[in-house]
Amino acid sequence: MKNLIKRLATAAVAVPILLLIFYHGGLYYLAFICLLAVLASLEFFSLAGHAVGRRSKAYMASSSALLCAGAYFGLVPASVLFTLLVLVSMGLEFRKEDFTDSMRDLGVRFVSLVYFGWMFAHGVLLRNMGNDADVALHASQRQGLSDPGFFLVVLAVSCTFLNDTGAFAFGKMFGRRKLARHISSGKTVAGLVGGFCVAVVCALAVNLTFGAPLAHMWAVLYGAVIAGAAVAGDLFESAIKRSAGVKDSGSIVPGHGGVLDRFDSLIFVFPCAYYLSLFFYRVGGAFSAPY
Repeated sequence: MKNLIKRLATAAVAVPILLLIFYHGGLYYLAFICLLAVLASLEFFSLAGHAVGRRSKAYMASSSALLCAGAYFGLVPASVLFTLLVLVSMGLEFRKEDFTDSMRDLGVRFVSLVYFGWMFAHGVLLRNMGNDADVALHASQRQGLSDPGFFLVVLAVSCTFLNDTGAFAFGKMFGRRKLARHISSGKTVAGLVGGFCVAVVCALAVNLTFGAPLAHMWAVLYGAVIAGAAVAGDLFESAIKRSAGVKDSGSIVPGHGGVLDRFDSLIFVFPCAYYLSLFFYRVGGAFSAPY
């Protein structure tokens, strides 16, 4: 009960702030995503223990933020920067005299760069989808959206958070069969189904709130894809914590644990929502059909 009160209090404070950040976008939103990437990276390195030195922690955390910043200028600049950062990470191994732990060090670096830098960077790409002239024109003329990026981020984040809430509630009430006992003892099949249903309903509600820019079937598809990605992200982080032998990645978010505990689902959701949106606008003709 005490933890539930903390969660509700955190939500009451955080939700208006997040909506404000999402609405303004730009550098405010970029700074928020970079902060998430850095904090989540540092929590990840804490879970890794002494396997990562201070210099490597600083380099990889800053690399994740830099990759998010690169995404601010588009997918191609982010892809080029990602490739350069991977090459630099590999090149750092040449400085060593003892290569005994090279496999472990490279694994930690690459997981950090991909998990936090590359995946979180898609949150920036998603928010900035309206920067593409074709998408902006399609959104304005056919969807009635002046800022499609704001709509897409609100859709992704709302469905993700409510999927978590729905899964928790349905799991508590009806959960009997475990979903993945070897990864997380708290996840149930009932929670999975409940979270999926809540995410789909949330997608329909958000779509209607914005004036139905998506056909209902597309809204349902968004809700389903986001729910699936959210569960995968949650399970992946649970596997990391189980490997480290801890319950929470940190304690910075009251009632939730660490940044990684609260935003683990979004790490998987952002790329899925972004590429689904690219597919949507491609099918809708935003990148090919004249107006």
